[in-house]
Amino acid sequence: MLLLAGPTDTGKSTLALRLLEKAKEAYLLDLDPGQGALPGAFTLFHYREGTLTPLRRYLLGALSPRGMEAQAVVGALRLARLIPKGSPAVADTDGYLDPGFRLLQIEALVPAEVLVLGWEELYQALSWRRDLRARLAPPLQGVRRKTPAERRKNRLERLLAHFQEARPRPLPLGHMPAYPMEPPESQRLYGLLDGEGFLLGYGRLLAWAGDKGLFLTPVGEEVAKVVPTRLLFPIPALPG
Repeated sequence: MLLLAGPTDTGKSTLALRLLEKAKEAYLLDLDPGQGALPGAFTLFHYREGTLTPLRRYLLGALSPRGMEAQAVVGALRLARLIPKGSPAVADTDGYLDPGFRLLQIEALVPAEVLVLGWEELYQALSWRRDLRARLAPPLQGVRRKTPAERRKNRLERLLAHFQEARPRPLPLGHMPAYPMEPPESQRLYGLLDGEGFLLGYGRLLAWAGDKGLFLTPVGEEVAKVVPTRLLFPIPALPG
């Protein structure tokens, strides 16, 4: 596995796609919960002949691993274990600039190589290691820095695409912790998990009574658990 690390807007995602194109068939471990494929989640993709197919998702439930570092490491490791041994893979990480967290993530994933884009501090923390190949490279040329508004717009577009085929569905709320608050919030997204703890997709709570809830969700599979997230989706209507 090649792990890409560095600040935001240094070209990690662009480089990951270029590398996949050269490999023709490989795996992509999307570990950016803020600007990745599905906000608030990690996704494992299979890449073949120009097509990315999502295989499994892990719910982080936030747009950054800050304050959720242990869960983020566990999620990345669970997805990485699904990659067939010996298969080429690229891990595209987020721009959270905490060397301690990134080093912990690297120790868990055990990549064959780490390419650090524009982050001297992390490179220096790795360069002395004999058991790990680390390289430092400048940010990709031509990468434009996105504004906060553009980032919010990108996240909203991806969530809208996720809900494109959404339909109302009754689901048991079950025993949920007081986090984020009680009673349940209609503007907060809920993660719908399968029996192995992987994310099937999101649901937006339309109505509830007792331990039952009516969710707007694109998920049609069997749901084992409903989990509240830190993600808000404050719009009056969704597709479907």
